[in-house]
Amino acid sequence: MLAYNIIKTYTVIMSYSQLRAFDAVARSGSFSRAADMLGVTQPAVSLQVAALERAYRTDLLTRKGATVSLTADGATLFGLTRQMFGVEAEIEDFLGSSLKLQRGHLRFAADGPHLALDLLAAFRASHPGVTVELILGNATETWNALLQSAADIAMLANPPEDPRVAALPVAVQDMMLLVPRGHALAKRGEVALKDIVAEKVVFREHGSNTQRTLERALRKQRLHLFPVLTVGSREAMIEAVSRRIGVGFVFDREKNADPRSVAVPIRELRGSNRNMLVYLKPRRRRRTVAALIEIASKQPVAAQ
Repeated sequence: MLAYNIIKTYTVIMSYSQLRAFDAVARSGSFSRAADMLGVTQPAVSLQVAALERAYRTDLLTRKGATVSLTADGATLFGLTRQMFGVEAEIEDFLGSSLKLQRGHLRFAADGPHLALDLLAAFRASHPGVTVELILGNATETWNALLQSAADIAMLANPPEDPRVAALPVAVQDMMLLVPRGHALAKRGEVALKDIVAEKVVFREHGSNTQRTLERALRKQRLHLFPVLTVGSREAMIEAVSRRIGVGFVFDREKNADPRSVAVPIRELRGSNRNMLVYLKPRRRRRTVAALIEIASKQPVAAQ
């Protein structure tokens, strides 16, 4: 079987070389000019064409001195080789443009849109030919998308350590207490977790980075908060607080310009959100992933 595969591979390589030699002669009308085009000797071109004719028992060229002309079979084959090498040139152009990132596709997962879109805006400005699929989810969903290769790379806050995954720091954010405008705590320049104990609170879902970060801080302070509502998105958090259902929690880049609520820094949770660009280590070889990492490292997204 091994000998058969070697012979088969050799035959395929020889057939390609023979077809390229024939195509060059047909295009140039001369063995010497074909040799110059291919960067080989004239005898090598002659031998390749002769081997092709002998292998398929047909005359492809009529030789008259230093010039050649195509036979009927040669003319038909020349039409086919033009198609063949034309497609080859298109393939080279396509792969070359992918290498230069004139085209391509990137699957980018994130546990929040704000920093992710800032980074993607910079990426798209540098590589407008690359299409991007943005996959949004909570922290658990984003991490799973990365590990299951549903995403090529991800923006994730406070990711777990994993030997399979490399991480690049992008930004640091504070956790904020979100309160309705006019609330007593809205006038503070900063609040402590103990100031919130008596408040009605709105929590994020258990798998979110916001909730996990808050719960770690509460355990450390030996404090307990009892939610009146649990919501599954930042948008729902903002709406719930604006409707005075309770006070809530967001990171500083998540607070929009909604005039119905105010965000106040939480003392124990300043700098608690470390946004990282994370990727499975073998993915670094992908041009789109490497390009995004390069942009993130040279143009860090400002968090404050």
